Amino acid sequence: MDSKSFLEISNFEKKHWWFRGRKRIINMFLNKLKLNINSNILEIGCGTGVNLDQLSNFGTVYALEPSEDAIYYIRKKKLSNINLRKGKCPEDLDYEEKFDLVCMFDVLEHIEKDKETIEKISKILKINGRILLTVPAYQWLFSKHDIKLMHKRRYTLNNLKKLITNQELSIEYSTYFNTFLFPFAVIERIVRKFIYIDEKNPNMIINFIFEKIFILEKYLLKIFRFPFGLSLLMIIKKS
Repeated sequence: MDSKSFLEISNFEKKHWWFRGRKRIINMFLNKLKLNINSNILEIGCGTGVNLDQLSNFGTVYALEPSEDAIYYIRKKKLSNINLRKGKCPEDLDYEEKFDLVCMFDVLEHIEKDKETIEKISKILKINGRILLTVPAYQWLFSKHDIKLMHKRRYTLNNLKKLITNQELSIEYSTYFNTFLFPFAVIERIVRKFIYIDEKNPNMIINFIFEKIFILEKYLLKIFRFPFGLSLLMIIKKS
C-alpha cells in the first residue's frame, strides 16, 4: 500500500462516523486518566497517525507501526514531538523507555500472539501505568468485513479478561460501546451472509445521523457501562 492509499484512508477516517465517534469517546477516557503533561505515551499500531495529534495533548508520544508505507505517510505529515518507529508485536516491544500509558485502538485483534503482547506491554509500563485498548466485540459477528480488515478474532469481555494473567496487571475499567447501533449491525451481518452488499461510504445524511447517535454514548458512559455493543473498551493498570 503506497502513501497515496494511506492519504485516502486518512481522509476516510476523518469523515467516517465510526472513527469520529470513537475518537470522541477515547478522548473522554484520556481526560479521565488525568495524565501529567510529562507522561510517556505509546500508541501501538498507529496506522495513518489519526490519533497521534490527540495523544500529544496528554504527553510525549511514541508510536510503533509495522507498515513502512504508513510510517512514510506519517512522516510526510510532519507531526511534532512524535517518536515513530517500525515494528511488530510482540517481538519489537523492547523499548528502553517506560510508559505511563500504552494505547491500542482496534489493534489487538490483528495480532496473532495477543496474550504475549499484553505480557510484553506490562514490562514497559511504569508502576501505576495503564493500557487503554479497544477491540471489536463478539466472534459470532465475525464476517467478510473482518477478513478484509485482517482481523484474527473478535472478543467478549470474558475473552479479554483471560489475557490478563500477569499479577501486576488489573482491570481498572471495562465496558462495551457502540451499543445503540448494535441492532443495525447485526441485521447487516446476517443479510451479508446471503446477499452481497458492496461496502462503500455511507451517504452524508446517514453518516451524520450515525455519528450523532454514536457520540451520544460518550455522555452515557460517564454514568454507567453498556452490557453489550459492537466494541469493547478496557483500561488495565499496573501495580
